[in-house]
Amino acid sequence: MTDVVDLLLLGLTVLVASSVPFVPTGEMVGAAAALAAPSVLATLGVFGVCWLCSAVGDTVLLTAARLLRGPLQGWLDRHATGPRVEQARRWLDRSAFSAVVTARLVPGTRAPVIIALGLQGADRRRFVAADLVGCGLWAALYTLAGAVGGRLSSHPLLAVTAAVVLAVVASTVVGRLLGRQQQRAAESEPAQTS
Repeated sequence: MTDVVDLLLLGLTVLVASSVPFVPTGEMVGAAAALAAPSVLATLGVFGVCWLCSAVGDTVLLTAARLLRGPLQGWLDRHATGPRVEQARRWLDRSAFSAVVTARLVPGTRAPVIIALGLQGADRRRFVAADLVGCGLWAALYTLAGAVGGRLSSHPLLAVTAAVVLAVVASTVVGRLLGRQQQRAAESEPAQTS
C-alpha cells in the first residue's frame, strides 16, 4: 500500500463510494491501513487520501441532492428511506454541525443526513467545514484500527481481517455511544420546552 497508484485507486474508490448513498467504505480504509501499517508514511498517506476523498465524495452527494431536489423528494416519499431522511431533517434543525460530524461516524446515517441537507438547500461552506471534521475523525478511526490490526499480525490476510474486525467494533461502539447521547438529548428536549 506504499505505491502512489495504490493510494490513488484507494482515493478514487473512497470518493466514488462516498458519492453514492449507503456504500460502506470504512472497512476498506481499515484494510488499506493494515496493509500500509509497516510504514508510518504509507499509513499517513492512507489517512490523508481517505480524509480528502471522503469529504469530496460527501460534497458531491450534497450537490447531487441539491440539484435533484424535486425528483428526489418524490422518490423518498414513496420509499422506506423517507422516514430516515425526515428524522435526519429534524436532527439538522437542532444542530447541523454536530449532525454532520456524528453522521460520518455512525453507520447508516451519513447519506440520510447529507441528502436531507441537500433537500433543505444547506449552505455548502458550512457543510464542508463540518464534513471535514467528521471525515477527519472517520478516517483517523478506521486508519488507526487498520494500523493496529496490521501491527498485530505480520501475515497480510490476518492483518486485514483484524483491521476489519477492529473497525466494525470501533464504529459499533461509537455509534451506540452517540445514539445514547442523542436519545438522552431528545428525551430532555420536551422537558426543557415545557
